[in-house]
Amino acid sequence: MKNALVLILLCMSICSCNDHGTPNASADILYVQTNNFEDNQNAVLAYKVKSDGSLEPLMGSPFLTKGSGVGNPMQILGPLDSDYELRVSADGKFLMAVNSGSNTIAVFSIMADGALEHVPGSPFPSNGQTPVALDISGNFVFVLNKSQDPLHATPQLPNYSTFTIDGAGKLTPVPGAKFETTAGTSPSNALVSRDGKFLFGTDFLGFMLMPPVGTLRTFTISGSGNLAPVTGSPYVVPGMNGTALGLWQHPSGSVLYVGNPLQGMVNVYAINGVTGALTLQTSVAAGKAACWIRTNKAGDRMYVLNSGDNTVQVYNTSNPTAPSSMQTFELKNSGPIYPGPGGAAFKTSQDFSIVFSSSEDKLFIVNQHTNADFSIGNFNFLHSLKIAADGMVTEEMEPVQIPIPNTVRPKGSAVVSR
Repeated sequence: MKNALVLILLCMSICSCNDHGTPNASADILYVQTNNFEDNQNAVLAYKVKSDGSLEPLMGSPFLTKGSGVGNPMQILGPLDSDYELRVSADGKFLMAVNSGSNTIAVFSIMADGALEHVPGSPFPSNGQTPVALDISGNFVFVLNKSQDPLHATPQLPNYSTFTIDGAGKLTPVPGAKFETTAGTSPSNALVSRDGKFLFGTDFLGFMLMPPVGTLRTFTISGSGNLAPVTGSPYVVPGMNGTALGLWQHPSGSVLYVGNPLQGMVNVYAINGVTGALTLQTSVAAGKAACWIRTNKAGDRMYVLNSGDNTVQVYNTSNPTAPSSMQTFELKNSGPIYPGPGGAAFKTSQDFSIVFSSSEDKLFIVNQHTNADFSIGNFNFLHSLKIAADGMVTEEMEPVQIPIPNTVRPKGSAVVSR
């Protein structure tokens, strides 16, 4: 009997360890959206993140979204410029993905192993055309419909719409909670303030209209989910070609960081906690096409993707209103240089989506093949970077080729711990 007990205990000990003999720990699952524009071919790729940062495709991946992404054969400015295409619900139960080319939102249940299953009724109509961005606050889901799709007619005005999500993952539009914005502005982002009181948005190309319109928005969110512009919104970003694209709020301060890609800067705004009004505090230099922004949870490091340079720029944000650049790091496999908007030299592979691992010791970056010359190879890549204790980044392994054609531009990433 004693020997049998020893064997049982030994088996339990072995089973509680992984193949390196260490106790099992929760693993991150990384999700990336392909944005395939062919009919019903959009999908979410899922990868299990190993301890060294390497990525292993999850069994069952890719998971089709039952819709299509947005195509951009001429690689024009606007259609692919967006953020927050994938979002995980606050309780970690659901993953939401935009079907930009079929005007729907896919909602998946996240299984215990990270696999995805559509909730009943998914995908749901987006209440507009070309949905590109999502955010969540409580049981409200905010959807930004860009209305810019080179492969499909988009006669409707762009809009910011509010939905509710129930315990089964069903999305239901809030009656009357749709704010239409100006045609041709190519809205690209929607971000809820950390206190849930405001929604920030970017009407990316508003400065190009005649006459120009402001490109940075703030809405108040009512108790029923309705959106109302704050006084002064939309804001004009100062300077020639001043525009707004990427958005991120500092985790502990009333500070909003805004990517200003055509000026190669990050603008820093103070948020009025009562009205939601934004006041420009300063602008800090960044790289070419500075777009997408994240800070760590502590708020002392900010990471900016300079898409035109294919670089990650790291800032010290211990003083939230005065970011200080610490490092500019070029990702691997940038590809050939080609003339981009305005004749500037751009890298073929450009970093467009960014997400931390749950422990914030890794940074995952999705790169798009942006060059209209598709004969030069496929530069859609997924990068896994290590973050050192001081916040600096390194890329020790080769990036993963994203399994889609180079005519498709992947966008959106999210991480859950399982």
